[in-house]
Amino acid sequence: MKKLLLSLLLSLVTLVATSQTLTISPLPPKITWGEEAFSNQTQFYIVGAEYADSDAIKLLSEKLEIIGVSKKINAKKFPSAKPIVLGEKGDKAVAKFQKSIPALNEAYYLEVTPDHVVIAGNDNNGTFYGAQTLLQILSQPKVMQCQIQDYPSVAERGVIEGFYGNPWSHKDRLRQFDFYGQYKMNTYVFGPKDDPYHRARWREPYPANEAAQLKELVDAAHKNKVKFVWAIHPAADIKWGLEDYRNVVNKLNTMYDLGIRSFAIFFDDVWGEGARADKQAELLNYLTDEFVRKHTDVEPLIMCPSQYNKSWSSGDYLNILGTQMYPEVRIMWTGNSVVDMIEENDMKWINDQIKRKAFIWLNYPVNDYCQSRMLMGKTYGNGLNINDMVSGFCSNPMEYAEASKVSLYSIADYTWNMPAYDSVSSWERAMGALMPTCAEAFKVFCENNVDLGPTGHGLRREGESPNFNRSSKEALIKSFEQMVIAAEKVYADKKNHPEMVAEIEPWLRSMGLLGARGAICVKMMDALEQKDSTAFIQFYRLQTKLEQEQKAIISRNYEGSIVKAKPVVSGDVITPWLAETIANLIKAYKKDYTYGIEYFPVQAIDDGEYFIKVNGEYLTNAQAGADRVGDYPIFQAERDVINPQRQQWMIELNSKTGRYKIYNKQDGRYLNEAGEFWYNKERNPFDPQWHTYLLFKQEGKWSIQNAGSGSKGYWQKEGNRLNNKGTGACIFEIEKVK
Repeated sequence: MKKLLLSLLLSLVTLVATSQTLTISPLPPKITWGEEAFSNQTQFYIVGAEYADSDAIKLLSEKLEIIGVSKKINAKKFPSAKPIVLGEKGDKAVAKFQKSIPALNEAYYLEVTPDHVVIAGNDNNGTFYGAQTLLQILSQPKVMQCQIQDYPSVAERGVIEGFYGNPWSHKDRLRQFDFYGQYKMNTYVFGPKDDPYHRARWREPYPANEAAQLKELVDAAHKNKVKFVWAIHPAADIKWGLEDYRNVVNKLNTMYDLGIRSFAIFFDDVWGEGARADKQAELLNYLTDEFVRKHTDVEPLIMCPSQYNKSWSSGDYLNILGTQMYPEVRIMWTGNSVVDMIEENDMKWINDQIKRKAFIWLNYPVNDYCQSRMLMGKTYGNGLNINDMVSGFCSNPMEYAEASKVSLYSIADYTWNMPAYDSVSSWERAMGALMPTCAEAFKVFCENNVDLGPTGHGLRREGESPNFNRSSKEALIKSFEQMVIAAEKVYADKKNHPEMVAEIEPWLRSMGLLGARGAICVKMMDALEQKDSTAFIQFYRLQTKLEQEQKAIISRNYEGSIVKAKPVVSGDVITPWLAETIANLIKAYKKDYTYGIEYFPVQAIDDGEYFIKVNGEYLTNAQAGADRVGDYPIFQAERDVINPQRQQWMIELNSKTGRYKIYNKQDGRYLNEAGEFWYNKERNPFDPQWHTYLLFKQEGKWSIQNAGSGSKGYWQKEGNRLNNKGTGACIFEIEKVK
């Protein structure tokens, strides 16, 4: 990526990377630290290898310098090495530590002393997780003595690849499983909407090459103690009856042959016949009888219902599932809406409906409904006391697998030790864990890619661009310099973290260009203050050039891409500030200068005072009064010569939206999206997202169209008043007041 900061505009500022001390993540519920134990360059030998979890032994052998194995501690044979004693409850090697092992699934006891290391798992997963924790301890500058009793808050913790758009690649998934193992997530649900053999062609087996890749994924997942849950989505065209029920069983059997032992049945985002609760319950019961119970190693099914959130629930759908479907079937739930965070009252409501603990499908940080935004902010808003109310908790991520790890790191923290979860410290630790060689610059990038923007789902995220300082021009310059240099530093780290940088590169470039444009905007302010029209136009043209370069950036712009996104950076803070500021600078410039105005965007109509007419009738504020609410303007044939301002309308380009505000000159009341007055400072202040409009001119007349949050209807005359139900015909005569 080319340098984005022009030396003549910005001085170089060096971001000083602060040293980061690694801590254990997820945070154990019980941990005691002591003095330094030994050097992190120490060699080791393993005691208990003949019975201990093989994946844990393999992991330690790959990551540490293991010089041998022994059936017991043998300092004479290995005088320069420390023993790692490991095994599961009941193994001879760890017999003396059994009382210290928490009697919970996936729990372990870890002890580090100057003489030895002990990893004693309650089961194989516990031993593996203890080995992962040891690796984190050994990666720190000093290896400290400790005693740790560790166990998870939630039984099933992980990720649902359930988004619309480009599915993760094979390599993406392999890297994900290593990440899940490292941070103790044990569940991965395979359900990408655009995998044809999951949904559109669910009856068909995978082709041989794709089946072989799935088998590789299953093996990689199991090596990391991750349940590979394969999901089928038959609901769009299933025929309720024995033939298709058997088709589902046949498909599950082909997946069983690939080593899969956990399965899910999805009925989300379908309506009509496919969304019948009684038939869904009937199918799940049939599959439990004819597939699950005919194997000794298949776990109970998970199902995603059609009514998977409270706002979509109606009738007796959920009650039918709860009472008619076998109780061992887990039921997924996204919360009070499609995109929602989960709290205690939410869980009480749904668990009462379905007569079991819901399996949470958290739709965050998924961005398939706001593809222009990277969701790199803190993961917060979920209750810290719901661990005993859920049967599982999985996150639906972005199609950007590496970038999703910022939030998934915190999901791992949250689900492992829910009562102690802190979204701020978890997010800050993720910076150092994911991008240790440029953590501070990566944090700047994440801070400027937080909010989702306005969407139909309503979720917003706070805290975007916290270091954006508008107190002075000097402060602005510093803020913009930080963005540019952070983008350069992260991009320069691509040799160390090529996958992450490749994914976020479009947003990095966009952030660098946005910072450069902001710095130039400050130069435009200086030029206007100094009454230097030549410099103002030069800076404006340079800013426009960089803006066009920024707008041309496209993510996933390759042949066959399902979703191509145009990156938006700091869409809630800096991007709108810059657009508004430049628009206001142009407006101020045009009041005093004509030089170079041909370079400015052409407005559909100049700011000013206008009559708005239809067939010679004037739009009139018949009941003028700034304190009035709830009335509307009317059309009248007569020109008002006594109080002409009632028929005079101010039309002004709004710098926030690039659309037009229309308000009456007499009392200043704006027209709302219904073509009515509704001005009240407390209840209904002017909102540019709702109350600005598009204007189109054709053959001497104008169309006025709602935009933003106010629907897309065109204004028209109905009787003697306005409505917004038109289809676009140009009917208004807009005449400038002379």
